[in-house]
Amino acid sequence: MYYKIGVDVGGTNTDAVLVSHDNEIIAKTKQTTTLDVSSGIESAIKEVLKQGGVPKATIKYIMLGTTHCTNALVERKGLNKIGAIRIGLPASSAIPIMADFPADLKKLLGQHLHMVHGGYEFDGRLISPLNETEVKDCLFKMKNKIDSLSITGVFSKILPDQELQVAIWAKEILGDGVKISCSYQIGGLGLLERENAAILNSALQGVALKMVNAFKKTVMHLELSAQLFIGQNDGTLMSLEQVQNFPVLTISSGPTNSIRGAGALSKVKNGVVIDVGGTTSDAGVLVNFFPRESTQAAQIGGVFTNFRMPDVVAVGIGGGTVVKFHNGECILGPDSVGYKLKERAIAFNGDTLTLSDFFLAENRVHIAGSIEVSVLKDKISKNIGMKYRDSLQMIKTCIQLEIEKLVDKLKNDARDVPVIACGGGAFLLPKQIEGASEVLFPKHMEVANAFGACIAQISAEEEIVINTLQKDEKTEMDNLLEKARKTLLKNGAAVKSIGVLTKESIPLAYLPGAVRLKVKLCGDLIA
Repeated sequence: MYYKIGVDVGGTNTDAVLVSHDNEIIAKTKQTTTLDVSSGIESAIKEVLKQGGVPKATIKYIMLGTTHCTNALVERKGLNKIGAIRIGLPASSAIPIMADFPADLKKLLGQHLHMVHGGYEFDGRLISPLNETEVKDCLFKMKNKIDSLSITGVFSKILPDQELQVAIWAKEILGDGVKISCSYQIGGLGLLERENAAILNSALQGVALKMVNAFKKTVMHLELSAQLFIGQNDGTLMSLEQVQNFPVLTISSGPTNSIRGAGALSKVKNGVVIDVGGTTSDAGVLVNFFPRESTQAAQIGGVFTNFRMPDVVAVGIGGGTVVKFHNGECILGPDSVGYKLKERAIAFNGDTLTLSDFFLAENRVHIAGSIEVSVLKDKISKNIGMKYRDSLQMIKTCIQLEIEKLVDKLKNDARDVPVIACGGGAFLLPKQIEGASEVLFPKHMEVANAFGACIAQISAEEEIVINTLQKDEKTEMDNLLEKARKTLLKNGAAVKSIGVLTKESIPLAYLPGAVRLKVKLCGDLIA
């Protein structure tokens, strides 16, 4: 028998679970997320090992879900100095590189941007050939000035050879120390959004390296010899090497882990999952136990990108959400005390009224260190200058309306669907929701995110655009499936566990004969 540990680092809490080889939760914990993150991860792992009492040698895998990359982008901290080359002149010169980036991020990253001749039409016809002298001249200008390079070609999703050639020249001139992101491996068809995704990926590679090293160091310090993985935003796992090359794919992995974990804990295959944290409630759709992928261009740190992201909608309702009353109306958020709940909330002798205060007063939740219920109700009444019962009813009505709007936004049709609650703040959710066939509060729901990371499989995804006037669609689809299968086996999937998660053939509007083929396979780690 072997065991797995799943860890999820959130803005408020770091959760961990110890899980048996057949996915039974043996131990669980919620620890406050620390400023350096690593010590919080170490504390959480130590705690589940202590509770579980299993030998360290039996821990085979440790899976981590983390917000490192999301936070780095939002806070504009720790980002690499990047260079960017767009292969597409003369066709793509009308819109500058990083044209739609927020001004502060463009100022931070946009010092070394270059356009060169090249690129293809959708059917593989050449726009213009690569000019070696022109490309190398750009590379020499960036030498010793950048940490990472982003390379994007027009329709490189169809033919990536020009991106690959520029990458070879970049290695020659810039050296192996400079990480390279080729856009054909990251984003979808559209040039600008794919270029944006590749640029963000380049900017995050330094953050990813620090995160990976800290994770390794923590596990070594705990004297564990487990194989390490990090969760990505499609509900599957990445190796540490993959994370360093494609850190942008970890963005939104937190909500994804919760969606997967909630589905597994409730045994519901299709429905809506609402993960209530300290600051927000993140809701997503469960389709065949996996999160539904968004069809919209995703905005990350103010930048539009077109790489795959879970379809997640957030509202400012969480355990730490600040409550105000103005002219007889209840206002929830958007401010939150977050991880400082025990310092600032009324229930802990603080001066800020939060949603948790009301639910502690109702005995709907118990948090160590909170004041007596009767005293708390009096303090709340004095704080807002109105009867406690009236304020409680207003808050419940406000939450009900916000959550019902959230569920309605995610549904595809008028039929009622199961709603699964999870997260540390799940006690805030109403027991009945308009549009929900039932509202489920599964056992271990407070650690659904860590459990979701722990049960994740590994995956391989392949995508191409073909001209069906020139190539046979069935043959190309079979080739894609085989390519993805080989990648999975190489990454350590058990042969018999491999299954097809997605198989799509989508004709592209306005492009005669053009069809986008996409496959995704997943499989269990070898036992």
